[in-house]
Amino acid sequence: MKPIELLLRLAKIREDQAMANARRATGQVNQAQGFQKQVLDYAKDYENQIMEGAKTGTSVAFIQDANAFREKLLLSSAEISNQIKGLSIGSEQALKIAMQAKMRSQGLGKLVAKAHLEARRKLARSELNQMEDNYIARLNRYSGTENA
Repeated sequence: MKPIELLLRLAKIREDQAMANARRATGQVNQAQGFQKQVLDYAKDYENQIMEGAKTGTSVAFIQDANAFREKLLLSSAEISNQIKGLSIGSEQALKIAMQAKMRSQGLGKLVAKAHLEARRKLARSELNQMEDNYIARLNRYSGTENA
């Protein structure tokens, strides 16, 4: 195996690893966003309970407790937003690295393909020259110094 083919294999392995890292980072962002949505949904549920409690005459202590918990959920959602920002930056960087790795492997793939094409052309030229030499040798089989 030629050195450039080994480089191509290594580049493909690195590309696969970079793509897996990018998928993993994107999955983490999606997971964090899903969790944040759940937290916001819970906060909305508590807000609805507070509104219903105010209409039906629920105790003030329950409304205060529900509102305090809702506030904690909203604060948690804000913290999750900061985590999502960090994860998004990491995901973008991982995707950028994956794309660079893909471009490298594609470039090396083109070089390997070009080298293979050149080798095939060289072999074809060699075979053609060999055939021509054989043909010329057969044509000139009876000429020469044999009758001299």
